[in-house]
Amino acid sequence: MSQLDENKDLNPKRLRQTTLNFTFVKKRKRSTTDDLKTSSGEEMLCQTNTDARGIAPAEVAKNRACMHDNTSSHETKDLSHYSSPKEQKTVALSRYELAGPSHLSKSMDLGEVNAASGDEETMIDNSSQPLFSESDSQDDTQPMSENNVWFGTPLSQLKRAPQCSSCLGQLQPERHFKILFKPKFTDGSIPKPFPDNYQDRWDSNHVRMPCSSENLYPVEAESGKKEVKSRWELIQSSLLHVLSSSVDLEESILHYNTRYNKRWNFEALHHYFTEVLDREESSYFFASVLPGMVQLALELPNICTQPIPLLKQNINQTIFLSQQQLASLLANAFFCTFPRRNAQQKKSEYAAYPDINFNRLFDGRSARKQEKLKCIINYFRRVITKTPCGTVSFTRRSIHSADTYPNWEQSQAKFGKLHVSSVGKIETEGTGMLQLDFANSSVGGGVLGQGCVQEEIRFLICPELIVSRLFTEVLGKHECLIIKGAEQYNSYSGYANSFRWTGNHADKTPRDKWRRRETEIVALDALHFRQAEQQYQPEKMKRELNKAFCGFNENDKPEAHVPAVATGNWGCGAFGGNPRLKALIQLMAAAETKRDVAYFTFHDKTLCQDIHNMHVFLQSQEVSVGWCKHAMKQATSLY
Repeated sequence: MSQLDENKDLNPKRLRQTTLNFTFVKKRKRSTTDDLKTSSGEEMLCQTNTDARGIAPAEVAKNRACMHDNTSSHETKDLSHYSSPKEQKTVALSRYELAGPSHLSKSMDLGEVNAASGDEETMIDNSSQPLFSESDSQDDTQPMSENNVWFGTPLSQLKRAPQCSSCLGQLQPERHFKILFKPKFTDGSIPKPFPDNYQDRWDSNHVRMPCSSENLYPVEAESGKKEVKSRWELIQSSLLHVLSSSVDLEESILHYNTRYNKRWNFEALHHYFTEVLDREESSYFFASVLPGMVQLALELPNICTQPIPLLKQNINQTIFLSQQQLASLLANAFFCTFPRRNAQQKKSEYAAYPDINFNRLFDGRSARKQEKLKCIINYFRRVITKTPCGTVSFTRRSIHSADTYPNWEQSQAKFGKLHVSSVGKIETEGTGMLQLDFANSSVGGGVLGQGCVQEEIRFLICPELIVSRLFTEVLGKHECLIIKGAEQYNSYSGYANSFRWTGNHADKTPRDKWRRRETEIVALDALHFRQAEQQYQPEKMKRELNKAFCGFNENDKPEAHVPAVATGNWGCGAFGGNPRLKALIQLMAAAETKRDVAYFTFHDKTLCQDIHNMHVFLQSQEVSVGWCKHAMKQATSLY
């Protein structure tokens, strides 16, 4: 008997609210169709429930047992009259989706569900933990509030690198594996550039470098006529002047960007050095830090000697760069030296790439940009004081063959372990896991502009990530970007308007054999839903499943060597996704790719409880990914 047959008497509006949203939302005491019409999609997005409290497991069970009022049409009948366990499971899952985790069936109360989950636990965490556990910041720890809730498998039981990592072979270049340094390392030494001498490549398949002999710029000669000169020579002569103020710095940058004299403003930069920093700090920057940045930028042809390939759409390719090379490239971005990257027209050469020059960061006077500049300046202070000796890899993964993706409705994969917590952060508690970047299709999003949410914050605390914008074309629907080895330099607190740089961060994450930090980040761009109902369309759900699969999949590795995924409310908030649906999609993709999951709900305790209940039910009923996808499709078939 189908789900729709069992519930054909339900009001269609009620069915939409319960089935299409999987009703992983707090229970509303509404019964009329008119009331249901007022329930907007925005109301179902991830919001912190101010009434939610961390309470003892016994109280949770007691409260859940009392949440059956107003749900008479969802009551579960005895399943024994169905002929097979498979039919029983299908009907149970269908009813569970209709009832939602806050309306657990009377045949299985919360206590029974928890007991059926095996090694799952419910824990109320009363301890205080630092925001960054190994930071040397003076202001970088924040005590957690009392009664913080986590459910499921303890974090200590999820796989992490390097403990679960497989042995790496010798690093060597291959066809789609570009290494811009000599891959033989000496302990503690800085990787040497490869080749020894600079090689130029001025074409549409490589980054057009500022130091290229082909980088020409029109200037006005003494005679008043226009002539073409080497732009790199202009850059050198401008930056080698004594720069003692932000005004000097502005004039220097505009000297080789003359066409933007009246279009760029440097108000944020001036405000930072005259109002945010005191006179002594500002003087120190211009006397000590800025000269080191200039030297780092102008050493580019000696540090990056090999042409850097562009990571173009539909091509699987990996680029290896040393941290020194990344620092030199980022210094050039700060000084706005990259050619052809300032044009904003749709038909411009780099229209499909994010911007990389820092001119947008210097514009305006928002408080966000002042905090961003603190992160950037601290990064440069660090790298000119001591050159980092590690490496970072950037991998574009493209799965454009339909045969490579799972047949979701036929999948027999079962759901693995889940740790879900209302506190904690992907980059801290998720150390050693595959960490999700809730990405824009243009990686980094608004990091150089006003944006200051999950992706932008990650790029600010790990500024080496910003270099990915130099060579990564906009992500397609079947693509992701995986970055391994980026170091964290900054500590922070807050989010969006409350974001604050709180000090320097000393990253103690171990390195692998190839000198990369054991920090692996996957940039996945979710769909943007202007109308909440769009996300329940089968093709939209399939797109998100395939996107998550692309990011999570490592089919060349044994399951024992695949770390858990650290994630959260991907594609929610401004992107309009329902966090409960997005959680289910990520759990399904993780199950298909043999990964466990650590899920952080950003202080939303109700969401934390609901995701846990959903996972417990799916595991206790031995529901496969295929059955789950079939139920999702069946539930949306009328719309």
